[in-house]
Amino acid sequence: MKVFRVQDTGNKVGEAGAVARGVYSDYPGEAETITLGFAPGKAYDSVGIGRQGNFMLWGWSAAPSQMTPAGQQLFLNCICYIHQFDRKPFIAIPTRAITRKQDLPMILNLIERRPENAATYLSRYFPPGLVTRFEGNLAGLRKHYDENIELVYAESNKFFLDEDLKSLGIETNRKVETIKTLIGLLADESKAPVARECLTRYTGEAFRDAAVWNRWYEQKAEHLAFSDAGGYRFYEVPDLD
Repeated sequence: MKVFRVQDTGNKVGEAGAVARGVYSDYPGEAETITLGFAPGKAYDSVGIGRQGNFMLWGWSAAPSQMTPAGQQLFLNCICYIHQFDRKPFIAIPTRAITRKQDLPMILNLIERRPENAATYLSRYFPPGLVTRFEGNLAGLRKHYDENIELVYAESNKFFLDEDLKSLGIETNRKVETIKTLIGLLADESKAPVARECLTRYTGEAFRDAAVWNRWYEQKAEHLAFSDAGGYRFYEVPDLD
């Protein structure tokens, strides 16, 4: 693999810099990985240079005077690049959640490769009911999640399936139309409590009145974006232009 040195700090502990856990395109707003960063003990997709909204991560620690000529040029290029995103929205998320696209298959593959640690991984990342149901049947567990991938969400670092949405006949938790459907179900007294709970789960709002939900949806729908990494919920993303 061809690489080049960015700075001359001798890779001393605390002086090399830091990489970040992967920047994912489903972060609310705009996010992108510009270049990967490699560090002992960090995942392969860790980021050396990345952007979310109008913030850029520069993963090295040295002052320009300690950078190599190539590192200085890269630093200047990053400054020029981020300038075009001035005033783009940055939407903070409380903490990065494990995602169905990358983390779920990675964990299942890890269990397959290290069966001696299966019990530990299963109890850590999956709810007890499913662990019991698919004990000794990793292929069945994988198939179960594959078939219900649109209903996956994470809570307390475990992967759940949204049985509430499923009971309402809703097939996905990450389309804006789901919010509209849930608001419509508020008119049905038998389904309203579950629909209201789902609305709060996926929007962070807790309106009691259906009319208020309708007004909120009319105002926000065009700017709603779903994010697994952001906690399996919708965020309002302002216009990016």
